[in-house]
Amino acid sequence: MRAIKALAVAGAGVAGLAALAACTHQQGPLGLNPGYRFGYDDKGSSAALAYGLPNSDDLALMLDCPKGTGRIELSDSARGGTSAAIVLSAGGRRTSVPVHASGIEDGSNDPQVLVGRLSSRAEALQAFRRTGVLEVSHGASRYVITVAADGKAGVERFFRECG
Repeated sequence: MRAIKALAVAGAGVAGLAALAACTHQQGPLGLNPGYRFGYDDKGSSAALAYGLPNSDDLALMLDCPKGTGRIELSDSARGGTSAAIVLSAGGRRTSVPVHASGIEDGSNDPQVLVGRLSSRAEALQAFRRTGVLEVSHGASRYVITVAADGKAGVERFFRECG
């Protein structure tokens, strides 16, 4: 569980994320919690999109961006093992994001966190912005997030504020 907390820290404290919007997801071989939701969080000087359990530090995917910079920090729990890249796919577009493992080094069985950076203008992210569907894969992990109608405004706001 400490690695999941590290993911929240990597995303600058999303544990307080209260307004997660409804979504559905297709589980990959390492199935994610069916209670996961996708939502937007305005954190003052930055904006975030997070996929996890509402009102908790149990997260899978985090996109965090200082407002107006166009620079996104992407983080995901390394459930499928560490990997050199997280691949984002949406609307026929694909973006491979180089990542490094960060987090727990204490010998526990908690997964590490994969962290990378990319532009808000990356092709897969812009396709996700249009479609509301994002496939995430790395190592043996693969899942698809589909943002529900009530979450699409948060996705648009994230990209607008990120720049």
